[in-house]
Amino acid sequence: MPLFLIEHSHTPQTCPTRDPNMVRMLRDHVSEENAAKMGVKILGDWASEPEHHVVFIVEASDAQTVENLAGPFRHVGDVTVREGLTCEDTAKACLGE
Repeated sequence: MPLFLIEHSHTPQTCPTRDPNMVRMLRDHVSEENAAKMGVKILGDWASEPEHHVVFIVEASDAQTVENLAGPFRHVGDVTVREGLTCEDTAKACLGE
């Protein structure tokens, strides 16, 4: 299954942590259970509240499926979705394995 990186950043003024209801909504939206219903497997996530930056590593069948999961984050800031490979898969491809 294809691997994707989701990166999100926002300003201090648009930070979802300013609104507990937004925090609850986003937490529920990116739960493993909800993501699975949307066709996405979350492999890892990372957030830096002081930097207002969030990262997810996910698997999904296509970029549009990942965009759908990332959609709510666009309401408060920028989102980029990139397809990639694990380091191991990159090495295998480079070595023709």
